[in-house]
Amino acid sequence: MVEFPEDTEDVRPPRTSRDYYREGLALGREGRHEDALSTFSLALSDNPGHALAWVGSGFALGKLGRYDEEIECCEKAIFIDPNCVEAWNFKGFALGMLGRFEDKLECCERALQIDPDSASAWNNKGVALGMLGRFEAEIGCCDRALKLRPRYLSAWVNRGYAFGKLKWYEEEIICYDRALKIYPFYFSALIKKGIALINLKRHREAIEIFDRALLIEPDNANALYRKGLSLSLLGKHEEAIISLERSLKINPTIADAWIVMSNSCFMLGRLEESARAFDKAYYIDVKDVRSGLVKGLSLLKNGMFDEALRSFSNVLGVLLR
Repeated sequence: MVEFPEDTEDVRPPRTSRDYYREGLALGREGRHEDALSTFSLALSDNPGHALAWVGSGFALGKLGRYDEEIECCEKAIFIDPNCVEAWNFKGFALGMLGRFEDKLECCERALQIDPDSASAWNNKGVALGMLGRFEAEIGCCDRALKLRPRYLSAWVNRGYAFGKLKWYEEEIICYDRALKIYPFYFSALIKKGIALINLKRHREAIEIFDRALLIEPDNANALYRKGLSLSLLGKHEEAIISLERSLKINPTIADAWIVMSNSCFMLGRLEESARAFDKAYYIDVKDVRSGLVKGLSLLKNGMFDEALRSFSNVLGVLLR
């Protein structure tokens, strides 16, 4: 007679830090960043020296808008493995989100010292340079990234943005077209292409692009405002007002949209509505100027001169609107 063991259940080996790490990555790809963060924490409970699990935790925190904590996680990863390119890259990204672009640039340089063929580090460096006003250098970095990864969507869009800041709008559009050829539903590329077309006074083409964008995000206030702007500049004020009203219902803080609304109402002889719209824009501008000056002075007192200059430049942009 054959005897069977009493417990016939499968005996599975305990899960390791690597298992939890891989699960965290999968959850992050699904956009489940809270769950990913919890799973990376399990990985680190099993092995506190798992550098990439610290990077994964940082990435999840960044997706949740917790950039200071993302930086802390990346620094722990770097302490464990100073040559962890991912840690330097994500630390740089978080610093950029906090407006610390000089520090971001330094992180990118460290990443590229470790791996000169890191396309993400080149792209990240380009963004930092662009935010510091060095747009030709940003284009050079994007070129390096695209040589390594020709289908790198973010690098194509960042390259286009830099061309736009230099007012080379035709070259800018070429970059967005390359990105949209790879992924036709890339919303950011559509919006930026539309703005470039406005700058070239190609308003009918711009409207077509914004309509494509609105098929992807029907309630995007920026796309609706930009479409309204193009319609207004074509003299189609009734249609412009419809688009602008939709935009401002979603986001009533877009001062430029109120200004365009004021102009279109004025051109149609709707003077009271025009005056009300202008008052709305003026009220928003006053708040923006006040907050921009306070922020700039605070940054100046803390020795953050580049950031202070950007804040004051934003104020000047509002005043010159």
